[in-house]
Amino acid sequence: MFNGIDGDGRMKYVESYITKQSKLAGNQNNYYTYDKQTKQFKDMKEFKQWLKDEYGKSQRKIMYRDDKDGNAVKVGYVIGFKNHDYENGKRYTYYESHWIEVVEVETHNPFVK
Repeated sequence: MFNGIDGDGRMKYVESYITKQSKLAGNQNNYYTYDKQTKQFKDMKEFKQWLKDEYGKSQRKIMYRDDKDGNAVKVGYVIGFKNHDYENGKRYTYYESHWIEVVEVETHNPFVK
């Protein structure tokens, strides 16, 4: 195996799709999306370490998606926390929700026989 690629050109890694949403505290409107990111990790252990380093002890809930038979399947996490920003000397409080979907990806390089 070289750089995560084995002898037949296959590679496995973990990918996360992060959707960051926010709303102003006291605002009755819905959250708005302000950022989307994709991150790659060599395995789930590395992903979980990143999750811990990035979000610490923030509230974490399991995110589910229905499969084709209608069964709920765990696909990631929703991280919730409070954030603050300053504008023109005034402090604003925001509620954040980061939706993190995690998938294991296996690729095959068609040039390797």
